[in-house]
Amino acid sequence: MKDVARVIVTYYCPRNCPNCCNEHISDVPVVKFEDLLEYKELVITGGEPMGIAPRVVEMIHRLSESGYKGKLWLYTSCLKTARWADRAVLQEMNGITYTLHHKPSQKDLSDVRKLNKYLLDNLDNRAHDRSDRLLIDSRCYTEEVLSIIGLYDTGTKHWSNIKSLVWKDDECPIHDNEELIYYDLERE
Repeated sequence: MKDVARVIVTYYCPRNCPNCCNEHISDVPVVKFEDLLEYKELVITGGEPMGIAPRVVEMIHRLSESGYKGKLWLYTSCLKTARWADRAVLQEMNGITYTLHHKPSQKDLSDVRKLNKYLLDNLDNRAHDRSDRLLIDSRCYTEEVLSIIGLYDTGTKHWSNIKSLVWKDDECPIHDNEELIYYDLERE
C-alpha cells in the first residue's frame, strides 16, 4: 500500500489568488476511483473541493462502501458550516487544513468564525481523533483578525495547529511521502 495521495478533485476555485499552487503544477497523473484505494491516506484538495461538496460527500461514502480504511484529510479555504454537505464532509474527515488567504472579506472572516465555533462545539480534537489546522496568510495574521474569527473568545486548544503562513512565489511543496494525483470528481 502506498503512503499518501494529495488528490486534486477539481481545478475550479472561486478565489483566483495570486501565486496559486495550481498555476505552478503540470502533468498531474489522472487516476481512477479504484486507484484511490491503494493509499493509506488521502488528502482531498483542489482547486477548491468544497465548491463541489456534495460530490465530495458521495466520494467519501463510495470509499467507505469499497472498504477503504485509510485516513481522510481536507485542504480548503471555502468551508461553510451552514451547508449540509460541508458539515457532512467535516464529520467524515480525520482533520482539515483551513487556509485564510490574504485580504479576507468580511464573509471570509465570518465563515472562519463559524467554522471555529463549529469545531469547538462538535469536533474538538481533544475529544475526537482529529487534527485540524488553521493557516492564516502572514499578511493578515493580526490581533484584529484573530479576534474577529473568535480565537480570543473560544481559545485555540480545539485546533491542533494555528500558524502564520508565508507564501513563497512559485513554490508549492509536496511532501516526500506524498504523490500528487488528479481524480476528476466533477465528471465521475
